[in-house]
Amino acid sequence: MLRLLIHLAFGALACFAFAGGATAEEGGDRPFTWRPSFQIRGVLTDNIGLTDSDTDSDFGYFAAPRVEAAYRESAYELEFDGSVDVRRYTDDTKIDETFYRVFTAGEVGILPGLTARLSNAYTPHVEQLGRPDDDPANMIQSNRAEIEMRYWRELAGARELAVGLVGGRFDTEKFTALVPGSGGTPVLDDGFRADFWESSGYVEFQNPFGEQHAGYARALVRQRSFDEESDADHVEASGVVGFRTHLEQGLEFDVAGGWGWVDFHDGGDESQVLARADLKLRRADGWRFNLGFHHELTVDITGEDFTDTTGRLGVEKYFGKRTAASVTGFISRLDSDATDPSENLFGGVEVNLRRQLSRRVMVSLSYRYWDNAGDFDSDDFDQSRVVLGLTYRH
Repeated sequence: MLRLLIHLAFGALACFAFAGGATAEEGGDRPFTWRPSFQIRGVLTDNIGLTDSDTDSDFGYFAAPRVEAAYRESAYELEFDGSVDVRRYTDDTKIDETFYRVFTAGEVGILPGLTARLSNAYTPHVEQLGRPDDDPANMIQSNRAEIEMRYWRELAGARELAVGLVGGRFDTEKFTALVPGSGGTPVLDDGFRADFWESSGYVEFQNPFGEQHAGYARALVRQRSFDEESDADHVEASGVVGFRTHLEQGLEFDVAGGWGWVDFHDGGDESQVLARADLKLRRADGWRFNLGFHHELTVDITGEDFTDTTGRLGVEKYFGKRTAASVTGFISRLDSDATDPSENLFGGVEVNLRRQLSRRVMVSLSYRYWDNAGDFDSDDFDQSRVVLGLTYRH
């Protein structure tokens, strides 16, 4: 019932946005924007089930119509982003899926610097970390509703301070998950729902050094309470300090470090040093380089905590204004000490070529290879995927 009420409320919000837009365009004095688009893709995958047997190949055709809209006034704004992701396969129709992505949000200014934001996202969510986040075998439909109160203020010396409180509700469809059983022994639950209430608070501070450099600090505290698994209830806290710089030669650098901690209702806790570094280079001859690294604590939707260490590299080349080619690669390690102690090493590389045929039409061709090697042979798999896509944006 709660989920139904949420969808009805935000459906009314979306209708109001569209109704306001029609009036805006007729009068010509209101900032309403909307953009329809459509994407169709042909996908050839050699391991559709992400299994160690690596025998099930299939060809799929995916279609995704989408509408984006926004309605903005000086004191408030409304957003809508809705699409249907239809995925059909030629051989095994049992794995056909339809995913929905509907995001609605409204933000209003209450006092100078103080805003309230209400949002709802009905979207697919990653079921298991360490597997491709866009593969149907690793996607479940979810809904997240949030309300946020945020206060921002500019201090002396162009310094900035932001403080926020967020409350939310997260729900999923049923899926199979490994959860604590009797005596703490992990068992498979094929009807698990990762439904929980969440609340958090954060403080952010930024101190500029000239026009191109800035130091910053951020502290966050978050709490989750699960409906079905109280042992997964937890509190997490983190604090980081960092420095970012933008140089005239097209170089951007951002580095940060700190500490994170997770404390579970069942008495277990985990703490880690946090680190992140990002380097970006934009050259006038069309070359783009991205190099990144992070080491952080993360908790998945079942309440299991991981230490995530990831390195990534991306290279992109623009050939004029219409054509671009890119190569991206990454390697990650997930370590878990929770319900199912394990470590998971995985990585991948993707090659992409895209061409803007006109102002509204783009065609793309990509190849991705993904390899996963965990503690158990049954979890190991590799997958190759080729995608040919056509996108139209009005």
